[in-house]
Amino acid sequence: MFVKQPYREPGGMPIIVAGLRSLQRIHVVVAPLIELGSALHVLGQPKHHGREEWAQNVLAGMSPVLAEQSRTWAWATQAIRATPFVRVTGNSDRNDFSGQVEQMRRIPARELANQLLRPVSGAGDPAAARKWGKSRGPAVTALVDALIDQPQAAVGRFLDFLAATWQEWFRDEWHTVQTDLVSRARQIEDIFQRFGGSAGLDCLDPAVSVRGNSVVIAKVQSRRHDVSRRGLAIAPSAFVHPHVYVANIPGQPLLLIHDAHPDQGVVPSAPAVLSRLTVLAHAGRLEVCRAIASEPRTAGEIAALWGMDPSQVTRHLRALASAGLVRARRQGRFVQYALEVEAVESVGVDLVRLLLR
Repeated sequence: MFVKQPYREPGGMPIIVAGLRSLQRIHVVVAPLIELGSALHVLGQPKHHGREEWAQNVLAGMSPVLAEQSRTWAWATQAIRATPFVRVTGNSDRNDFSGQVEQMRRIPARELANQLLRPVSGAGDPAAARKWGKSRGPAVTALVDALIDQPQAAVGRFLDFLAATWQEWFRDEWHTVQTDLVSRARQIEDIFQRFGGSAGLDCLDPAVSVRGNSVVIAKVQSRRHDVSRRGLAIAPSAFVHPHVYVANIPGQPLLLIHDAHPDQGVVPSAPAVLSRLTVLAHAGRLEVCRAIASEPRTAGEIAALWGMDPSQVTRHLRALASAGLVRARRQGRFVQYALEVEAVESVGVDLVRLLLR
């Protein structure tokens, strides 16, 4: 019988959300602008969401003008989203689309323009915004320059873009997903009320876990957010998969956007993936893997047949086993090692899942 060696995970690089015990309430948000941010992200990068056909259909139904505007504004909803797409509003009866847009109209143009520049200038530095805007091509360069130099006109273009997007396609999408998102939000709120915030957060996504007074999110990012004073909000989404998006806007509750119906597969942590990559990034260990890929062998047999130092083969096998890439079985007085083929195959898949998370 094969015995899988225990895997010990090294120190990590997750996102830590601390201060849960001080929260009186965790807000569950269902808002069209937050969901529009996720939908526009999918529209710009449909492949890793598995929604190429959906994106093609949406684009095919758009007017040429809106299609061009959508490409020009795509940077506002990618890895870092513009603030309007991740703002938590405290007034739930104004969480309809027209209400959210009306709230934006009341924001001074310069202030709203700075919020829109967040993806290219988190610190609000115009020079940085111009620099990184240029890296996105002429159309984005012109738009970023306009947000800095002519905020009133540029903000008007953004609001017109939102209105056209709602009118031409997102209104129908919102009506399709809204009922499901509201149902999921009520389910989470019910868990909060019956079992507490920790239980509710623990069920959001396989990448999200509660440890004591903190939430741990498996992402390739070392960040710590204390929500004891600022608050925490969560938003179920029909479009955010495969991501778990953490929006850190100063002066706002930390916002966690998660898949409304996540799969329950195991989500690898950054240390787990990094450990396997590190172990495999060695010519000698790869040679040992090749030796046991087709049939189990002992360390001595590997050393003899491949002309390797026995003690080094043993060290390689121990490193591979500790990373879960090799399994061992006792055969009388011998210990044979076999390659965990599925574990090796999963390294690339797990890496992509983690990077997209």
